[in-house]
Amino acid sequence: MKNSSQLAESKLIILYMLYKMDLPVSLSYIQEFTLAYEYMDYFSLSTYLSQLTESQYLEKTLEHNKTKYNISKKGLKTLALFENLIPKHIKEEIDNYVKENRSQVRKDLEVLANFIEKDKEYVVKCAVYENKIPIIELNLKVNSKRYANTICDNWKKDASKYYLSFMRTLLSNDD
Repeated sequence: MKNSSQLAESKLIILYMLYKMDLPVSLSYIQEFTLAYEYMDYFSLSTYLSQLTESQYLEKTLEHNKTKYNISKKGLKTLALFENLIPKHIKEEIDNYVKENRSQVRKDLEVLANFIEKDKEYVVKCAVYENKIPIIELNLKVNSKRYANTICDNWKKDASKYYLSFMRTLLSNDD
């Protein structure tokens, strides 16, 4: 059982990581970091995220069927007051993780590919956003889950290639 200072440190680690990332971060990235460095287990992380959200230290949003977390103003004020309770080596590990993963987190925010099943067909949504403004949004209807997954995987891997190809086609003058 963790004592109160360990609980506080765990919550501050989450706040600090989100502060440093300075982007909405998906649960999977938070889990990857906290579990890889063994700062907390899965169940503790889930509890802390819930408590931090309920106490309004974190903002939780659902964007494109993914839960994302962001530090709130209240969380920033609290972190400013108690950041010194996070050991220096942990801050350095967080800083390194953010440096190594921030561009991927940003890319994940900007490239979207998911699907929903509707009447035994699948509607695939592919999109690219820049500063939350859509550059391209494409909805495709396919008749199998396998096709929907393939389209999503390919879009996530190479959205810029498809976007450029689409634009070239639209802008060509084939008179």
